[in-house]
Amino acid sequence: MRLSFKPAHSIILLAGITVCVVLLAVLLLLRDLRVRELERSRLETQGLTQLFMRQTEQSLESADMVLQGVQERLQTTYGRQFALDSQPIQLLLNTRATALKAAGTLLLVDQHGNVVNSSLNAPELGTNVSHQNFFKVFQATDDLGLYVDHPSKTQQKDAWTLNLVRRLNGPRNEFGGLVVVTLRIANLEQLFSHVKLEYDRPISIYMLDGTLVASSPHRENLMGAQTPELSREMLPQAGGESRLIHHRSGDGAAIVFSLGRLKSFPFLVSVMNDEDMALASWRETSVPIGLGAVLVLIAIASVAGFLIREIKREEKMSLALNEAHVRYHHTVESVMDAIVGIDENQQVQLFNPAAESMFQMKAVEVLGEHLSILLPDVLRQAHIRHVEDFAGSLGESRAMAPRLDVMGRRADGTEFPIESTISKTRIGGQVQMTAVLRDVTQRRRAEFELRHMNAQLRELSASLQEVREQERSRIARELHDDLGQQLTGLKLELAWLGSRIKEGREMPLERVTDMKRMLDVAISSVRRISSDLRPLILDDLGFAEAVQWHASEVMKRSHLKLELDLAAHPLVNDDARATALFRIVQEALTNILRHAQAENVTITLSVEGNFLCLRIQDDGLGMPEKIRVGGMGLLSMRERAVALGGEFSLSKAKEGNAKAGVSIEVRLPLSAHELEMT
Repeated sequence: MRLSFKPAHSIILLAGITVCVVLLAVLLLLRDLRVRELERSRLETQGLTQLFMRQTEQSLESADMVLQGVQERLQTTYGRQFALDSQPIQLLLNTRATALKAAGTLLLVDQHGNVVNSSLNAPELGTNVSHQNFFKVFQATDDLGLYVDHPSKTQQKDAWTLNLVRRLNGPRNEFGGLVVVTLRIANLEQLFSHVKLEYDRPISIYMLDGTLVASSPHRENLMGAQTPELSREMLPQAGGESRLIHHRSGDGAAIVFSLGRLKSFPFLVSVMNDEDMALASWRETSVPIGLGAVLVLIAIASVAGFLIREIKREEKMSLALNEAHVRYHHTVESVMDAIVGIDENQQVQLFNPAAESMFQMKAVEVLGEHLSILLPDVLRQAHIRHVEDFAGSLGESRAMAPRLDVMGRRADGTEFPIESTISKTRIGGQVQMTAVLRDVTQRRRAEFELRHMNAQLRELSASLQEVREQERSRIARELHDDLGQQLTGLKLELAWLGSRIKEGREMPLERVTDMKRMLDVAISSVRRISSDLRPLILDDLGFAEAVQWHASEVMKRSHLKLELDLAAHPLVNDDARATALFRIVQEALTNILRHAQAENVTITLSVEGNFLCLRIQDDGLGMPEKIRVGGMGLLSMRERAVALGGEFSLSKAKEGNAKAGVSIEVRLPLSAHELEMT
């Protein structure tokens, strides 16, 4: 006997099963979220421990590097030629202490235990620390390694400090004193406050014996003492890894205790996490999930009732949908181009997925609508008439205007070019038209950009050729008018001298002197032309000195007054950058002398943001209305800046003035390493 279910019964059964599945899924979800939240909290606690371990180790390493630097410096001849309490040694301490910022103070202790020098003229000066454990340790051994003392509270500032100590040896390796970094424990505790947490988690730093060094929140009553929360079996091995320890507090709360040992220093870092607080967000999430589940159950009941009412209508539509699906599958599924089918009334009957993507419209939004919704407003009437003429033309089936260029309109109103091929056919006496469309926006843009780039390349090539020819002409004039004239005159003088020698006549001393002078002038011309071709002064003096020399030469032979500010010249650290910037300065000053009629010029080299900025400003006539790039040397300057990945700009130096002047600005990008140098 075959069992048969009515559609309504099937829907009711399905609704019941769905309700059970939803309830079970919600319970499993809440359980899984709780487990995940606890695991996330534990991993976060362990990750925080690793983070604070790295921060603490980096802070201590920075302080130790300062210690080592002072130790090495004082162990050299420099340290032995000055007394520990001398001014040069204090300057050394002040310089090295800058790396500590406000975190600590550098102290020097002599062999008798007296604090004889300090980076900050600290109150500790003049005090004796021979009774301190760290002094006794280094006095008894020749070890030059690092010693970390237990935290102590200074009487002068009533603040907890931590001493990092290294030994100083005398010329015969005898005990010569100590160099000490006194770190403020408050600064270590501030490291923890930079990390924003969802809720407070106690964070602590311990010595290996369990002595509390720092904590957040601060525990004044336990500072410098062994804490009760640590036991010897809890201490991890050195290696930088942390481990989780689970236990319960005195009130029964579940606590996760993450503990890690620093690699290079005798410290432990811990983070405590209260699992009850960790589950607070889970409890907040559970409420809306439960409410959502209730709403889903109500929605399921409502949908079930609606489906029962709609089932008959769905049966009627299924036949039509099956027919449409077969036609759709066989005609457009394999086509990559957009396909739009319309009837003789220009109502859309077919709209494939490619058309949906092209016009950014769903098929359900377009089917049955007039074709005009896909066209721009200005083209609608003309295109409608065109399609009507095509539909009324003779023939049962033919293509119209293959590769016709038209404009389409997307859902957001944007217009785009389309390459269209349209055909028509008669089915059952009705005209059916199909258009195959292709978006050619990218192709048109590429063609335009290609034409634009070709035009720019042609312009650039012509400009570069003009610049090269101008440079060649200038050098030829220099050689012919200056050097050539001097050499010709020298040749004539030598010919006269040869004739005098041949005749055995006396040679006037003044003529020989003139020839030497002419030779000196020729040599000077050769050097000047060579300098124009390649600024050898860059190789000899460097960028800043080369610019200063060139500026002085310009001021010697003109009325210009130049003011230089080249504070960022250490960043001009390679030949390409130095040559380009020097040439830009040369070309700019040449243009100012020729065209600007200026009296004062300011040249600055500075760091602005992530860029090295060269700015050349004058108080001359300002920019002409039309600037010929090649004729004024601007092309050369721009190309030199672009070749280094930089930017070149030209603007008025001062707005609203009669003599506004011109400001030339070159911006070259700086690397991360170069920015660190600043």
